[in-house]
Amino acid sequence: MAAGAFQWFFQRKSQVNAGYLLDSVQEAGQEEARNRRQEQIIREEEEKTQAGRVFGLDFMITHGSAFGGCAATLQDGSFRRGLVPLDQIMMYGRQPSGKDFTYYIEDQDLMVCACDEKDALLVKADSLPFEIREAGLSRDQGVSVKSALIRKDVLYYIILESHHEISIRASGRC
Repeated sequence: MAAGAFQWFFQRKSQVNAGYLLDSVQEAGQEEARNRRQEQIIREEEEKTQAGRVFGLDFMITHGSAFGGCAATLQDGSFRRGLVPLDQIMMYGRQPSGKDFTYYIEDQDLMVCACDEKDALLVKADSLPFEIREAGLSRDQGVSVKSALIRKDVLYYIILESHHEISIRASGRC
């Protein structure tokens, strides 16, 4: 009988410990779900705010010998609003042989966004930070950020995840 009581005591202790472990795992899962919901709410609020902002500047991107850009004025004469994902900008270039080529800079979560400031655009990333620096600074002087203001007529360099470097310059509306 003593052996049975001894066995019951240790089984009960392990069951209680397993219960505590299960409770803590459930709490961690619930906390993670709350954090995801909170991030989703914040992202939706930012998207609503961003949708009403108007682009005040055009911008041009260069990558090696290729270039691409986006005008603030649409074909119908209205102004662009919201944001432009980097992977939606077609890049144009010409090889030394004279052959033209086009491509998109893919797999980047970077976006160029309209900004409340008249002479600036916002470059932001959804998940991973990116490295940016002003022209004139060396490669190791870049700053890792999740969002950065691009001022009018200032050349900036953005280092992509692939360690390629693109330049971006905002200019007045055409």
